[in-house]
Amino acid sequence: MGALTGMNMVQTGASKGIGLALARGFLAEGATVAVMARTESALKELEAESEDLEGRAIAIPGDVSDAKQVMSMVQQAREALGPIHALVNGAGVLDNEPIAGHSDEIWRWHYSVNVDSYFYMIREIIGEMFERKSGRIINIISTSGKVSIGPNRSAYVSSKHALMGLTREVAQEAAPHNVAVNGICPGFVLTDMVEDSMRKFARDFNKTPEETRADFVAKIPLGRFIEPEECLPLALFLLSEGAGSIMGQTISVDGGFAPL
Repeated sequence: MGALTGMNMVQTGASKGIGLALARGFLAEGATVAVMARTESALKELEAESEDLEGRAIAIPGDVSDAKQVMSMVQQAREALGPIHALVNGAGVLDNEPIAGHSDEIWRWHYSVNVDSYFYMIREIIGEMFERKSGRIINIISTSGKVSIGPNRSAYVSSKHALMGLTREVAQEAAPHNVAVNGICPGFVLTDMVEDSMRKFARDFNKTPEETRADFVAKIPLGRFIEPEECLPLALFLLSEGAGSIMGQTISVDGGFAPL
């Protein structure tokens, strides 16, 4: 039996990057996971992939930045899973734009996905955890919630700081109900999203892609980018029974970039 056998989970942002790596890890450990993202085809692929794993994935496509869609998606999850024991929020977006002349659209996009979606999901699910006096919530944040990471990222960095505050505040409210709320703060993980951001850095600062990549690696004491799968062991620990007294923590997986 896997470490998560018998656990019913809801996970957002499960179609790619860190979210996909986590989902595969949870499924390999026996969890039943309602996987959520906008890209239905990717979720269906994960659902099919889970047939060869210990756990089972249930694809629930939708836009988690829309409160009404979240209500419907969570209802679908409850119908498919029964009690929801754990929520892993992993949806996220990143774009580069200088603060002078920054567009409202890009600003609101960051907050709607990086903050609002986490709030909507927690609001819909945490009540049953309170009633049951047990539950786990993990928010995938970023080291950008702890430190500034460079120019042209005011929307991204500030949204992650807001998510840090949401995580800590909800943890305080949840602790008396034996519900553990924590955050994982990945550093420079080489996902498609980060690759795109580095291309934009190269464009904006007249550098080659190779120079930009070297600049990023130079910030990491470990000397390399983090792999998405390296976030999994920490997530599994925070979901375990032994982590029940760990609450309100925001733990970095970043090769020493932001040891805070």
